[in-house]
Amino acid sequence: MHPQYKWTSHSSSHSVPSYPTTSPGPMPNAPHLRSVSLPHPNSAPHHASSSSSQYHSSFEGTSNIISLNPLLPWTGIPSNVLYYNVTRDVQYIQLQQGCNNLLHAPAVHPPRTRLVLSVPSLPPWSMIEVRNDNGVTAYDVLARIRDVLNRSVSAAEMGAMVSVSAVASEYFRVRTHADPREFAQGVKRIDFLGPNVVFAGLCPIAGQDRWEVRFMPSAPRA
Repeated sequence: MHPQYKWTSHSSSHSVPSYPTTSPGPMPNAPHLRSVSLPHPNSAPHHASSSSSQYHSSFEGTSNIISLNPLLPWTGIPSNVLYYNVTRDVQYIQLQQGCNNLLHAPAVHPPRTRLVLSVPSLPPWSMIEVRNDNGVTAYDVLARIRDVLNRSVSAAEMGAMVSVSAVASEYFRVRTHADPREFAQGVKRIDFLGPNVVFAGLCPIAGQDRWEVRFMPSAPRA
């Protein structure tokens, strides 16, 4: 059962965050989320001080990456700190109050200038490369996922996905029935996800220098 989110106005604060050494504590009842102001995609990420630079979620043996930004790990349950439907623009990213600055912080520790992501059960274009010469941030990850999945599908891509093309066509109709402009753009990669259009987190792929992107069904808004 998905958490119910309370949508609030965004914050313009950009102070350097103090990173937790454990995952955020459970929220009583529903988590209080707020939309956030977003940085320029190529802006430099904020880095924590050396005393608080390690994020809470550890993964061994993934290209020497110690941990992920607390907004990004796949935990197997809906996140209580972030809600983002990737069919929508990044301005609609919703965060738990107090987590704004994590969006602008490095996606991984130690910071990396390049991450490679993979969407399960999708063809080669689901390999998503995220780059930022100043260090990939959590925002970069979410924005890049949204960008890649919201591109129109070519005839070759549709042909390579015959087994699920009916699902994509169905969700294309659902997504565009009230928007002629979207309908005119045709089926998009996002349609192959069916109802699972909410970012649910990243998990390491054993023995590979990649992270798997997980999604979950969208939750009704409170």
